[in-house]
Amino acid sequence: MGDTKRGRERKGQKKREQLREHEVERTLEATDEPPEPVEEDIEFGEETSS
Repeated sequence: MGDTKRGRERKGQKKREQLREHEVERTLEATDEPPEPVEEDIEFGEETSS
């Protein structure tokens, strides 16, 4: 059988469903804790003039 528009549409829909399921799994597996803050050596109030 030849390639049909409906077949291509179904394949695209299936791909979108799989991507959506993968994103849901990643979200559920993610921890609820925020990442540790990185301390930066930034001092407020200092300006450098060039």
